[in-house]
Amino acid sequence: MTKRTVYFILVLFLLCLPITIFADYDAIINNSSVRIRTGPGTNNEIISTVGKGTNIVVVDKTLIPGQGCDEGWYKISFREKTAYVCSKYVTFVDNSFNGINVSDWVARVSGNNVAVRTGPGKSYDVIERLTLGANVTILDKSGDWYKISYYNGQVGWMSSEYVVQKKDITATDDEYTAELRNAGFPDSYIPYLTYLHQKYPNWVFRAGHNNLNFATSVSSEFGVCYMQTTNDNYRISSIPSEGVSWFTVNQGVIAFYMDPRNWLTEERIFMFEKLDYDSSLEELYPTLVKSIFGNGALGDDIYTIPMANAGKTNRISPVHIASRIRLEVGANGSDSTNGSEFTWKGQKYSGYYNFFNIGAYEVNIDGVSYSAVTRGLAYAAKLIDRNGELWNNIETAITEGSSFLANNYITSGQGTLYYQKFNVAPGISNPYTHQYQTNIQAPAIEGNQTYNSYKSSGVLNQTFIFEIPVYNSMPASTSLPKSGDTNNYLKSLNADSYKLTPEFDADILEYEVEVPLELEKINITASAQSDKANVSGTGEYELKDNETNVTITVTNEIQEEKKYLLTIKKVETTISPKDIVNNSNLNINDTIITKLQNGTKASELKALLLDAGASKVEITNQNGTIINDSDIIATNYKIEVSTLKESNKWTLSVKGDTSGDGDITILDLLQVQKHIKDDKKLTNASLLAGDTSGDGDVTILDLLQIQKHIKGDKKL
Repeated sequence: MTKRTVYFILVLFLLCLPITIFADYDAIINNSSVRIRTGPGTNNEIISTVGKGTNIVVVDKTLIPGQGCDEGWYKISFREKTAYVCSKYVTFVDNSFNGINVSDWVARVSGNNVAVRTGPGKSYDVIERLTLGANVTILDKSGDWYKISYYNGQVGWMSSEYVVQKKDITATDDEYTAELRNAGFPDSYIPYLTYLHQKYPNWVFRAGHNNLNFATSVSSEFGVCYMQTTNDNYRISSIPSEGVSWFTVNQGVIAFYMDPRNWLTEERIFMFEKLDYDSSLEELYPTLVKSIFGNGALGDDIYTIPMANAGKTNRISPVHIASRIRLEVGANGSDSTNGSEFTWKGQKYSGYYNFFNIGAYEVNIDGVSYSAVTRGLAYAAKLIDRNGELWNNIETAITEGSSFLANNYITSGQGTLYYQKFNVAPGISNPYTHQYQTNIQAPAIEGNQTYNSYKSSGVLNQTFIFEIPVYNSMPASTSLPKSGDTNNYLKSLNADSYKLTPEFDADILEYEVEVPLELEKINITASAQSDKANVSGTGEYELKDNETNVTITVTNEIQEEKKYLLTIKKVETTISPKDIVNNSNLNINDTIITKLQNGTKASELKALLLDAGASKVEITNQNGTIINDSDIIATNYKIEVSTLKESNKWTLSVKGDTSGDGDITILDLLQVQKHIKDDKKLTNASLLAGDTSGDGDVTILDLLQIQKHIKGDKKL
């Protein structure tokens, strides 16, 4: 055998081999205690048992049959080894930053629901209120007020007390930078921590590397984060998720509140404070607890002394206990804390307390709706199964509630406010679960209460330990979603009525149009769905080449762009317009298309002809004006059907519509009657419209058919 023959056989063999291209897909485990195995089947060895939220990489989405998983097994990469997992326990994730505003910031709102006013002072009217963290641009200053730009160019005035500038909370220090890097902090954290270190050198910062992907964590928190907001750019729906004012927020809001860098300020960093009992503050704790409530009723000794004692008993911070109680029931308490009477399943009870609102949520039982407070008091009264004592006095309720907080969260790995809301601490086996609250602002609000208490008591120079989460693959920065109309979709797209392939759909971004070789120019038109969006890229284009690409850009109110690509190709064709009409099962009588059904829309007729091979269809009324796609076809309208080579024009005749108004009425009946009586003859398209029976003449039979149509007895 010659070398040439061997080479040929080898090439042929290689060409016949199946080619499989593998791609990696980011995914997470969506259930608890899921087993990773060495092969596709429960008969294979277990490599590891993992919890919900564990990151994996799916090597190939091809489902592999195997024992113990009817859905099939995925081949995965786990801890740098090939492994297999049942596909029903896998959720694919998008680790890009889609839906997240990664813009940097210069100034932000540092309070919650802060008023924007028409002028620099409290006497001026409130325009609206901005959420904690909203980006603003400072335009001017008058006394203690800033003139700001916000929400895509809106302008107003805000007290400078509630505006923080990035330059005022960051600092540089080469030596401390090296120290923070050695501690495991990314560079994007360092300017904020350096500033805090310079002001409070006794504060200790620890990097909580959780080995979780940031975008995955944001996606995993979707659906369990609520906020009181009416901003449609923050919430996923205008329908409340809880009560009448709590709404599920979108991924952009979740990303902002989860990003630890947004809270590395003096006023907010205490969301990362370790919540263990600090013996060095033991004598100060009663005063610190009182300061949490200010002049509120819960600042009385009958409440604050049990809080201080409960902290010592349960080895957790009494300040945290007080802050959590204030967050739940306010500074003056609520019906959860005053022993109020409540009704549960038809029975009245009183004298129970639930300072932490544990087990408190709205519920419907046997058709009866119970408020969150009522269910929480039922929990305190052990009318709902639980272990422990009755919470029938203030001290017991505070002590037992604090014990619940300590044992279920603080001593179980969720030892900061941040970790209680976002369960992402290092070493957690089931992240994103077992979270204390749905309020996404809770860590920021409660942490600020702690800070204010420490500040008023003059203890900020104490040693505080902060564990600050660090994620993998974080964006350079995050901001709250931009506010304004986000719609950047097209409503329509046309290329001189030539056929788009595929048919226009706002969600489809790429199209092709075939035009005749001889065509020199084409006019592109488009409109946006939103009247607040701008469309560019339309107009007349010269077709100098056989292929021309046109990009139409839709820019919404917040300056986000969506681009549609239109590729115009010059081609030859052999089919004629007449062939197209005949192939569409339409009847041609010389220069008239006949027997069109009454009520046919222009869009329906155009679609029929375009599907049959027309490159362009144009319909005009009796005045020669091009009609809209939603208009009804009428007798004596004109239609031009074009291929890539030629065009033909016909007059349209709609069965029964002799008058040409697009409907069958008494007028058409009278015209047919006059034709039969020879008073006034119908001609051309109107004559063919009057021949409803299709027998080639207009007779009493056609008159009766029109009459039955008008009466509704039998439609034409």
